[in-house]
Amino acid sequence: MLPLLLLSACTHDDDPASPAGDPLPPHAYPLQIASVTISADGQPQTRLADEGNTTSWQDNDQIMVSLGDKQAIYTYTGGKWYSDIPLCWESTAPATVTAWYPVVDEIDFTQQNTKGLTYLLKAAPVNATYNQSDPINLTFTHQLAKVRVLLEGEKAEDVEKVYVRSHPTSTHTQGTLDGLPTGSTADYFPMYKTTYEGKDCWEATLRPGTLQADNSFQVAKAEGKPVQVTLTNDIPIKAGEVYTINISVNPVIPENATDINEVAGEINDNGDYVVRNTYDKTINITGGTPTIYLESASISVDNGPAINVTSGDPTVRIVGNNSVTTKGIVTNLAAGIYVAHGSTITISGNNMEEDVLRITGGCDGAAIGGYCTGYDKHTNCGDITVSNVTVYAEASNNYLTAYAPGIGSTGSTCGTITITNAIVHARGFGDMYSSAPAIGAYESVPEIVITDSEIHAYRGSYNGTCYADYIGRGGSKIDYQGGHIQCGSGGSITGSTVYCYTGDTLDKTVEYDDQGNDKEITQ
Repeated sequence: MLPLLLLSACTHDDDPASPAGDPLPPHAYPLQIASVTISADGQPQTRLADEGNTTSWQDNDQIMVSLGDKQAIYTYTGGKWYSDIPLCWESTAPATVTAWYPVVDEIDFTQQNTKGLTYLLKAAPVNATYNQSDPINLTFTHQLAKVRVLLEGEKAEDVEKVYVRSHPTSTHTQGTLDGLPTGSTADYFPMYKTTYEGKDCWEATLRPGTLQADNSFQVAKAEGKPVQVTLTNDIPIKAGEVYTINISVNPVIPENATDINEVAGEINDNGDYVVRNTYDKTINITGGTPTIYLESASISVDNGPAINVTSGDPTVRIVGNNSVTTKGIVTNLAAGIYVAHGSTITISGNNMEEDVLRITGGCDGAAIGGYCTGYDKHTNCGDITVSNVTVYAEASNNYLTAYAPGIGSTGSTCGTITITNAIVHARGFGDMYSSAPAIGAYESVPEIVITDSEIHAYRGSYNGTCYADYIGRGGSKIDYQGGHIQCGSGGSITGSTVYCYTGDTLDKTVEYDDQGNDKEITQ
């Protein structure tokens, strides 16, 4: 992947030798550039639509060349490099020659599907003199990583487009990739479709970093039902290297999934189950690692949680628009989705914007998490994970003066809350005396990890009065006064934006970059 440039100075044998550091006649010694392209096995190649791992120059490509402290743009035409204002040696003193591509500082990764791969190249500096007899070799190296995706699985042939998640724009300084600015977040953009070894593939160049297994790729299907994309493990990517990655594309819902109407009693295995249309019974999970698919489902119950995880580690997969409601009547103390301490629940979708789940907690219960069972009695809450999905989680009302968050615990015991690549609208409950956070626990701050997400945090309030954190813990008129974003000792927020509300009033917006640095925007 290393194109070479040969830079040579004009030599004039009849000119008297000048002592080092002496000035030279203006424009007498320009840089002359000849191009030499290195390709694998001598095979021809193109830079923007390459077959394989190699690159070369195309007509009208431009590089910036520096000679000492002077710079000029050189354009590739017909196998040679030209400049309207060429660089010239001004002195007999040695100088450093280098070059980089592109000549503009901004790098746009989002149009690779139509304009070809994006490149950032830098030549190692070379010390040279004006009368050097041999050409100067400048070796360019790639400053970006190249990712190639091959599809497999039942629905691979139905895919029209492949999207990769990375930073859509970056800047560079003379060929060196700059750090990301505060508040910069990753997003999906389409990859370039080409062929590799006779097979369709999708390619993109990206900033060095790590491709996360759970949210780095999405696909657009040609026809049929929604599909899921599976990458088995995280992949660190480095500059100058090519990564060929196989991802599986399969139906979101397995054909052998059991219809929930055929289930009698509890689910305590590792099977696949699907809920469609309306359903008015509690789904009880008492063990195993089952996957519950909700496809355009509406679950609503009058008694107990709508999904009740007393043991086990289920995954709830969201397909399309769905709702889970535990009715908030005073005789029904329950969470919308309850997860017991020691258990975990994972709520995930295939597409963050298209897969939506709306959850309403019952009386004295969180939408997702724990609930109150009596005065000052609270169920312990387990681990909650939300990824690749849009979730609306709302605590509805209280009865036994229990204050429920949208996601978390009414008491003090709450497992880790993890939100990745998701849009979450969470609303806690509050009255004139006490209030709960949007995400967290009433009596403590659990460990909360939020990554690459958009959070709308509605802390519980009453007529504009609130004593809770937006994210963290609850508070009361005579106790903790709140107003913060807290994630516990082991938690963090990175690559995300948090919109902070009291009631329906937006108080402030806080942006977090990939390193967790925050910038507050006051409304």
